[in-house]
Amino acid sequence: MKRVFFFIPTLGGGGAERVMLHILKSIDRSKFEPYLVLFKREGELLSDMPSCIKIKALKNKEGVRWRLWGLTWIILTARFVRLLKAERPDVVLSFMWYTNLVVLMAKIMSRTKCCAIVSERYGLSFSYEGKLLEFVRKTAIRFLYPKADGIIVNAKEMGEQLKSLFHIAPEKIKVIYNPVDIQKINQFGKEDCNHPWFREDIPVIIAAGRLTQQKGFDYLLKAFSIVLSEGIACRIVIMGKGKEEGFLKKLAKQLNISDRVDFLGFQQNPYRYMLHSTVFVLSSLYEGFPNVLLEALALGVPSIAARCPTGPEEIIADGVNGLLVPPADEKSLAEAIKRLLTDEALRKRLGEAGKKCAEDFRVAKIIKEYEAVIEGVCAESAAK
Repeated sequence: MKRVFFFIPTLGGGGAERVMLHILKSIDRSKFEPYLVLFKREGELLSDMPSCIKIKALKNKEGVRWRLWGLTWIILTARFVRLLKAERPDVVLSFMWYTNLVVLMAKIMSRTKCCAIVSERYGLSFSYEGKLLEFVRKTAIRFLYPKADGIIVNAKEMGEQLKSLFHIAPEKIKVIYNPVDIQKINQFGKEDCNHPWFREDIPVIIAAGRLTQQKGFDYLLKAFSIVLSEGIACRIVIMGKGKEEGFLKKLAKQLNISDRVDFLGFQQNPYRYMLHSTVFVLSSLYEGFPNVLLEALALGVPSIAARCPTGPEEIIADGVNGLLVPPADEKSLAEAIKRLLTDEALRKRLGEAGKKCAEDFRVAKIIKEYEAVIEGVCAESAAK
């Protein structure tokens, strides 16, 4: 049995964290002994973690801050080195680039024989962390990722970027899409939806994600304003929390749409709202591989996605199982929303096709792919 450390900063409510939770819940316990390692023991999804999973936190008292040029990163790496030496895992599988950096540096410093598999979750052809952090991120990828025993990406486009921009050996890269628990989200979708808007005969547009610039919610609000200005009655619900909340509420007020917009914050069960929505919109400027889009498709909600890097174009075939629009383009987004709101037959056709598409991303199928990568890396290491 292989002892595997699954390493992520916290277990917050983001897409990467949900994928990690799926893996820990479903991995074959007859082959693997899983542990969850965190920078800090916190996050909305901790309550969903099975009690049989052992959790090890690096207990960063200074707080989880991603300042790689400061003392925090050095402390985290030193603590992980001590953990590797004490526990001797067979494999470490980490998510998020800063966690990957800690893992690869710790492996070098500890001189242990554990295999390191890193998972890159965001595209590499753009900057999203700010100029300084982005420089650090891409420098780390260039010099440290080649030292990993395996690299998992959640979109084909991301794998191509690793090869073309950073000259990573193709044989190290494996594409594994994010899983969707179809049975669970449909079950949760049937729970009582206690929001009055979903009981009225007015279409509801729904969106979900962290309230950050990345998610493009400002373009969504502008598009929604255009739709309303053309006399189409509808409302919009946005689920999630983040630093842009104040800005987005102010924008809604400026657009004179505040009475038609509701910010619900983080929802432990977002599916009860999604299932009863008329249209789902992913307005992101960039993604890794958008879990929430898969979940909307699995629920049969007609969906619109920005054609952003990376992920949506590997899920949505435009006009077949959803609609694609250019990112950061409120006019095109408004046209797509109007098209769906005014064409019931199109909504029905896209909803049914979306459900079929989601079947390709079932948890059981995706987890087997993770298991195969872990076993393959271990076999290669043993043969050396």
